Amino acid sequence: MFPTLLVLISMATLGCALHFPIGPEFLLKKGPINNRIVGGEDTPIETIPWQVSLQSQGWHYCGGVIYSKNIIITAAHCVHNNDSKILDSEIVDVRVGSSTSDNGGSVIKVAKITVHDHYIHYVYKNDTPKSQYDIALILLSSPLEMGPTVKAIPLAESVPNDGAVVRVSGWGYTETGEAPLHLKSVYVNIVNLEKCARVNKIESTKAKICAASPRKDSCNGDSGGPLTYRSKLVGIVSFGPEICGDPSQPGVYTDVVELRQWIDVEATKLSSN
Repeated sequence: MFPTLLVLISMATLGCALHFPIGPEFLLKKGPINNRIVGGEDTPIETIPWQVSLQSQGWHYCGGVIYSKNIIITAAHCVHNNDSKILDSEIVDVRVGSSTSDNGGSVIKVAKITVHDHYIHYVYKNDTPKSQYDIALILLSSPLEMGPTVKAIPLAESVPNDGAVVRVSGWGYTETGEAPLHLKSVYVNIVNLEKCARVNKIESTKAKICAASPRKDSCNGDSGGPLTYRSKLVGIVSFGPEICGDPSQPGVYTDVVELRQWIDVEATKLSSN
């Protein structure tokens, strides 16, 4: 089963249209790359204790968010392979409670994965790949031990107004062209959804919000991670422009507010299994 995931991970080399997972072969890729995030800074896990790393064979490839002691929220494209099939839960682990993606904290096995029924991955008029209803829930094989570095995040009740300052975090690519081992975060601004849809050629604005700031953005490896406003979850990293950090093409996030009921209902179903 591991080669299946590596096919998914290797797609990161195609670019930043979807903020693809990253893996061993991408981390070792030589030469300059254009897919980068700038303006971020090292951030201790105590500041963002709901941030987790999705991993396979010890390699970080996507982010995730702690919803409860046994449920993680992430992007649907983080748990699909290249054939659009949900990954076998046995090949995905979740590291929690650590500022670094390769050690520390605890690594928990995954018991089950649920994806939104309306999730689709599509290409609009031969443009860059995009996703719709890009959200999934992960049931952990054992409950988390909550503490200063491991906390659930409440879901926002409303989407912040255009221009509001929000924070995105993860272990995705930086301005150096490398995937950092230390957790980073950056502040960006909410962008008008209709404007975002036009410039990004988004077919539908359902369950989406957008954010951008000059030379600040999420990027490859940040997929599935949190977009937060006043310590509440408003979005999940989904996809963005070909070149991360391009302010003319905002990053696109799954709208947690719009999907809040789905999250609550499906999380209850998973937890009762």
